[in-house]
Amino acid sequence: MKNGLASKQSNRVIVFTAAFIIIFCCSASAAFSVFAKPLQEATGGTASQVALTLTIYQFTMSLFGIISGKIVDKSGPKKLMYIGGFVFGMGWLLTAFAPNLFMLYITCGFIAGAGNGLLYNPSINTALRWFPEMKGTMSGILLGAASLGPLVLAKVGAILCDRFGTQGFVFIGLAYLILVWMVGWRMILPEKGWKPEGWNPLAVKQPGMEREDYTPSEMIKTSTFWIMLVLFSIACTAGIMMIGSLSTIAQVQLGMTAVTAANMVVINCLANFCGRLIVGKLCDKWGENNTLVLVLVVTIVGLLGLRVATTSMVFIAFLILLGAAFGGVLVVYPPLTSKTFGVKNFGVNYGIMFFGYSIGALLGPQIAARAVNQDLGTSAYSHAYLIAVAVALVGLALNFYLIRKKRLAVNS
Repeated sequence: MKNGLASKQSNRVIVFTAAFIIIFCCSASAAFSVFAKPLQEATGGTASQVALTLTIYQFTMSLFGIISGKIVDKSGPKKLMYIGGFVFGMGWLLTAFAPNLFMLYITCGFIAGAGNGLLYNPSINTALRWFPEMKGTMSGILLGAASLGPLVLAKVGAILCDRFGTQGFVFIGLAYLILVWMVGWRMILPEKGWKPEGWNPLAVKQPGMEREDYTPSEMIKTSTFWIMLVLFSIACTAGIMMIGSLSTIAQVQLGMTAVTAANMVVINCLANFCGRLIVGKLCDKWGENNTLVLVLVVTIVGLLGLRVATTSMVFIAFLILLGAAFGGVLVVYPPLTSKTFGVKNFGVNYGIMFFGYSIGALLGPQIAARAVNQDLGTSAYSHAYLIAVAVALVGLALNFYLIRKKRLAVNS
């Protein structure tokens, strides 16, 4: 073994399992709403001020995702797992002692976000390099961990916060640090040129692209990159809007109690998990862009259905559609980025592409917050749904443009 590289095919299952556990830990921010109230009390901040922590977290994660992507492409992932695990765990642990908003932004927003960025991108990058013959399927399973994580953290976090208040973050931070360090040493890259037994693909560039592998600077000079970045942002917007406001929307629109509305979060997470598994399989069968058409259509149907839902059963039915579709977006983009711009610089390239998710993380909650009209009663979020539908339609148009561009390149 040299420079964190390995060649045995049996290693890939171990590496994938380690990556699954790390991604499970990295999904912590998706259950952030569980801690909103105790953090408001501890820091004296308003709901919107505390929520800004999540925005800082997402953007810091994206920034450090680019840095970690560059490192893993050159030196491998193992050292990043130790450093990232420590930074990530300490960020959550120190949040327990944040006396004001500024320190909350530093500990949970910046430090934990930086740790996440050092772990998330390299884990996906490393695991998918071991499964070049079924990137979509394995991306779906791997990112399914990010759906299960919030389910566990929401329950455990609620118990810890109820019992210890914000001091519960000490246990959460230590748990993340220990888990990542326990498995991080197994994160190794395959040797250059390694491929699974019996898999002999032709080395070809994507239709409409000038070369097989792009450097980051070459990638950002292409129109395809910018279209994909905007499309990523658009495809994530509706799902992120629901994640951040789902409990509130359910209470306002259907008059649910806080306890019942919390169950909607669980249903959304399960739908998200199933969507990732299904979409991953479809990516390998249909291709990423064709699968993304289905994801966006289901997103639009889910939003329109939720807008007119007046009963719990109807609301749940369309929530499942929307949750599954949003889960699929994050599954599509790692293999799509890899196939479009090559494997050689995938770590840093996907880190840059992931900024599209961060833009969606900013837009989604803003749509829900600014478009809500409390004067409309149970229809308070009606306009927010329509705006999200309009955004998704733009995304659908952009995706069709990419599909057409590839087809024209093939025909020529």
